Amino acid sequence: MTSGLALAPRETLPSKFWEELNRSNLAQLTDEGYENFKRTVALNYFTWIVPLSDVQIRFLWRRLPKSRFLLAALQTIFSRSHPPIPWKESKAYSFLTRLIWEYAAAQEPDDRLEKLEEPLEGNPPRVYRRGRLIYQDLANAKLEFRSILHPAVDLTQVNTILELGAGYGRTAFVFLTLLPTVRYIVADIPPALAVCERYLSSCFKDRRIFRYRPFRDYAEVREEFEAAQIIFLLPHQLALLPKGSADLFMNISSFDEMRKDQIGYYFKLLAPLVRRYFYLKGWKVSENLSDGITVKDGDYPIPADWKKVYWKTCAVQEYFFEALFELP
Repeated sequence: MTSGLALAPRETLPSKFWEELNRSNLAQLTDEGYENFKRTVALNYFTWIVPLSDVQIRFLWRRLPKSRFLLAALQTIFSRSHPPIPWKESKAYSFLTRLIWEYAAAQEPDDRLEKLEEPLEGNPPRVYRRGRLIYQDLANAKLEFRSILHPAVDLTQVNTILELGAGYGRTAFVFLTLLPTVRYIVADIPPALAVCERYLSSCFKDRRIFRYRPFRDYAEVREEFEAAQIIFLLPHQLALLPKGSADLFMNISSFDEMRKDQIGYYFKLLAPLVRRYFYLKGWKVSENLSDGITVKDGDYPIPADWKKVYWKTCAVQEYFFEALFELP
């Protein structure tokens, strides 16, 4: 994957921010192994360890019954730490995880959340609710699932999902579990792509997998690609796919960590690839000190003919926005 990325065009190469983060991720994978990635590398993505004064805690305090809040606090006091996560950070992780899970459960009119349980793959911190292993990423991904499957989205028209910047596959896991007939294309850079490929392949052993490999023309891989249910690509390989290859596109907090020329490149690349829906989630203001740029929520080059379904502040993480568009 690394050698394949080295041959990619500049627009798809990691920003300085991601070059630095990838060095940290590789060091953690080397020291603690893939077997522990949910206690190391995963904390560099969308897993939060925050103080009691954080906006997430305040959001949940306002919206959860105080009895639930107190119960989560008591359970956290008597919970174990999650090495190599330090003791204090372990407590903060456990507390927020319980609160977000309670909030996510309260949003569901059906039992879909009850069908989700965190896989042991990657050694997640052991936090339990009613005897089931729960994970902060799983609750956040379920909230994203709920937002994306807005009443305006026609699920009968969503057969293939494309996610750019899937990390280790937290949101992909939820979609592949709750919508088992959907095809899922993951495009990311290493080492995230390698971790995601191993993780989702292990979690869904019954699915046909198109593992990453270099190819110069879609015709070389067409038969295997179109027969696969889960597909792994480097970002520059998206340019080789035929038009209309995906029905729903997702990007969760990776556009806001790119250079602006990269963001523009991907919007032009994706427009013909995506048939129906485009979901975007990111920081309202992202300060990328490594590249010396600031990306604001108004900086995304949304085409004028895309129909906005919504553009709103995210639940729980109110410093994020999320937006859904229907494409012509």
